[in-house]
Amino acid sequence: MKNKVIINNKTPILLKGLPVSRGIAIGKSYVIEHGKNIVKEKYIEKTKINAETKKIDRAIELTISELKKVKDKINPIIKNNAGVFLDTHIMLASDKSFINNIKSKIRNKLNTSEWALYNEYLSIKESFDYIEDTYIKQRVDDVNHVVNMISKNLKLKTKKTSTSKKSLTNLIIVTDDLSPTDVVLANDSNSLGIISEFGGRSSHSSILTRSLELPSAVGVKNALSIIKNNDNLILDGDQGIIIINPDKKIQNYYLELQKNQARNKKTLSSILKKNSITLDKTKIEIMANLELPQELKIINDKKVDGIGLFRTEYLYTDRDDFPSESEQFNAYRKIVKKMGKLPVYFRTLDIGADKEVPENIKTGSIVRNPALGLRGIRYSLNYNSIFINQIKAILRSGSYGNIKIMLPMITTISEIYKAKELIENAKEILVKEKKKFDKNVSVGIMVEIPSCAVLADRFAKHVDFFSIGTNDLVQYTLAIDRVDDEVNYLYDPLNSAVLHLIKKVITAGDKNNIPVSLCGEMAGYPNYTKLLLGLGLRSFSMHPSAIPEIKNVIINSDLNKLQKMSKRIIDCDSSIKKASLIEALNNI
Repeated sequence: MKNKVIINNKTPILLKGLPVSRGIAIGKSYVIEHGKNIVKEKYIEKTKINAETKKIDRAIELTISELKKVKDKINPIIKNNAGVFLDTHIMLASDKSFINNIKSKIRNKLNTSEWALYNEYLSIKESFDYIEDTYIKQRVDDVNHVVNMISKNLKLKTKKTSTSKKSLTNLIIVTDDLSPTDVVLANDSNSLGIISEFGGRSSHSSILTRSLELPSAVGVKNALSIIKNNDNLILDGDQGIIIINPDKKIQNYYLELQKNQARNKKTLSSILKKNSITLDKTKIEIMANLELPQELKIINDKKVDGIGLFRTEYLYTDRDDFPSESEQFNAYRKIVKKMGKLPVYFRTLDIGADKEVPENIKTGSIVRNPALGLRGIRYSLNYNSIFINQIKAILRSGSYGNIKIMLPMITTISEIYKAKELIENAKEILVKEKKKFDKNVSVGIMVEIPSCAVLADRFAKHVDFFSIGTNDLVQYTLAIDRVDDEVNYLYDPLNSAVLHLIKKVITAGDKNNIPVSLCGEMAGYPNYTKLLLGLGLRSFSMHPSAIPEIKNVIINSDLNKLQKMSKRIIDCDSSIKKASLIEALNNI
């Protein structure tokens, strides 16, 4: 059992987590503790096998029933967005392979149902441990949420009492592990925000909170040890800060900040209708990064210039096989049709080392450092049939709109040659199959590896566009793991080496007359917008929630006044002086 930290005084306490969804929430706390699932190693006698398998069947049936009830009660306004996450959980709980593996452990190893379930979860979790891609890595959270629900239902002896919507109204939910069910409940009951002790920015729950614009922070260590029911809280979803028992001065500051944000939101909503043109009449392209088709609804009112990054990995996760060409085509076609004439940049499969892909297909031995292993384009070139299958689907979707193919993790020019050969192979197959497709598709690359950025001028001669992926570019340039708590303080997009590479890529694009966009998280931070404009960037792609603020900065910028200061920032080696230069730049 977790040791609780007893705090008797009312001194303000500050906790820090990962900012997930923007906004300020001020109110009382409501603690929902799912609890740590502690399972003891236990075995049964052979005579109890049937009773134990029936027990797991009942628990799984009850779990599926509960998930379906939550889905049925979802507010119709968010049903399309939220429903897909609950469908994922229902699919996991219903998975035949998952259920059969548990029952096999009961029958063959005489595990108790609890121990068999826990062992199967550990097997699945282990298969995610070597994944570098954070989006895919955090899909194990979905498995964890489902397993915890089944585990609780295995222990259930009496009918559960559910938390009513009314009891959560105008409260900030504090939980140990945020599930999509928690997010749906919070949204439907008009909760103010969500704080979670565990979780990451790329989890389904986090994506859902951003879609619903519900202020939230995850990865808040010891939140449940420190925060109690009815504590006065301030949740700053912009910074990932939680203040417990704020004094009047702090509370007044955040109340004013909250009012300003509300006013800004109204102002920014009117800005969305405007074109993204600077004060000196330069058109700046603003596009959206999307991870799921359901997120298309978020960009309906954002007046975007296209989808600058569509991550295709969602089709490959939470399943025991690869998606067929037909399945991928149907998914991509919906996205392309929805966007009409606007471009959709499909990033081809960007997964890491072996075990994140279906277990039934051998993908090589486990690598020691997946960040530097068989990931991105390396994986696709190693498994041609998987790549060609996806390319065929993307090409076919091009008959319904404007598509671009974006190759991730490019390190050498020879990788571009090989990828283009396979794309031509895919076209030849489609011709033989007499299927319609985009014959003149643009093929570009993600610039996220230093070797590619350094020689951007050479790479530009072989592609139709560049898209700078700053998340990985910063990581690889500075030789740090951005998800490692011990070294992530070194993750600095403003490092002069990083800025120099970004400038180099933009210059190479201009020189070779190919478009350059930036689709990393850096594009969505207003603090960096003027700097990037000063470096010559004319195309931004970001999470839809960031678009209003970025557009506001752009339409109030004069490019002629930004270039000199941006160069001074690149040339500056002092982080303190650089911060003051950034502040001065943003006040121009």
